[in-house]
Amino acid sequence: MQSQPPGSEPPGPTPAKRRQKRPAGHDDDDEERRRKMQASSSTNIRGLLREFLEQQLRLDLQRHEMMERHARERAFFEQQWRQSMHSMERERLVLEREWMEREEQRRAREEDRAQRRDALFTNLLTRLLHGDL
Repeated sequence: MQSQPPGSEPPGPTPAKRRQKRPAGHDDDDEERRRKMQASSSTNIRGLLREFLEQQLRLDLQRHEMMERHARERAFFEQQWRQSMHSMERERLVLEREWMEREEQRRAREEDRAQRRDALFTNLLTRLLHGDL
């Protein structure tokens, strides 16, 4: 074995170092400081979580309000569309009725002309048969 100078550590793994002793009162101060830091850290985390949850609530409320606004707008436009369709249907019925009336008048005129033409032919034929011409 090699000899080592006195007071030096042997080669290889070193034995676990002992925790250095601090003057009395420092351990309590460190422990108290550690507890205060943990409490402060815990308070900070709680605050952050509270802010996050409040922000999520605000976002949810905004999303809900936006969805309600869109639903109202959609209902409004649907109502306008229905009114427009009813108006167009009424207009179509009016136009159809007018067309039917004009068609009826045209048929009546045509029937009247046909009757006058028939009367004229009958009159001509009667005269021809009686020799009045």
